[in-house]
Amino acid sequence: MILFRLTLLTLWARKTWVLVYLSMLLLPFALPHIAPVEELPKLVQPARAHAAWQLAWLLGIFWGLSQAARLGDGNSRTGVGNLLRSQGVGPLSQLGSLWLGLMVYLVPVALVAALICSTAAAPAYEGEKGMWYATNAQFVLLYLLAMGPLALLGIGIASRFGAMVGLMVPVALGLYGLHGVGYLGDTIKMGGNPVLEWAYIISPHYHLADLTPRLLFKMGGLAGGALGEYVVYFLVLGLVLAAGARLMFKTEPLRS
Repeated sequence: MILFRLTLLTLWARKTWVLVYLSMLLLPFALPHIAPVEELPKLVQPARAHAAWQLAWLLGIFWGLSQAARLGDGNSRTGVGNLLRSQGVGPLSQLGSLWLGLMVYLVPVALVAALICSTAAAPAYEGEKGMWYATNAQFVLLYLLAMGPLALLGIGIASRFGAMVGLMVPVALGLYGLHGVGYLGDTIKMGGNPVLEWAYIISPHYHLADLTPRLLFKMGGLAGGALGEYVVYFLVLGLVLAAGARLMFKTEPLRS
């Protein structure tokens, strides 16, 4: 718990969370007006929902994972990890404390996106609101199941290879899983290639956690069976990343 409290205080002192939360609260209302939405007022709310969740992804990947990398690097480089280990705090406990401290700041990003969608971007028709709330609740769950293990991986990699590597690997993995996998799938459709097909199968499909299209087109939330499959998939993927993070996590300073 000592490292957990230290992590909370460290992130609090950096103050970058202030900009993150202000961006989440203000930009979803400002960005839709860059386009001439006044000509089609019905587009304002969908654009607001789209902006809120895309901001959540961008801030989670670039801010959340950068903080994860800094935490992992700082814990080993400054000697804090070694000091705590000498006091009986093992590597697994340290890794978990760093991760939990970061998630305290990252979880509100998803909650604010869902709150904006559920209030300032909700459908006017009462019969659609329940569907809308359910979709946003599912979105929060899948978002955290996707971002949490990536943050854990960033901490583990950064503790061994430094903050830059600890940032670039999970960021690349997250962006590839959100966008690159789709291009790979389109390439496979144009012509079968066993190597590409296997690459597609083992790729992280983070795009499954992005329910923005279901919000924009009012498709409703995922059915219970589909949601369960998505949750199991991200739990298994998360366990794989968590295992990798634990194997790479170290408390000793980097050797020059």
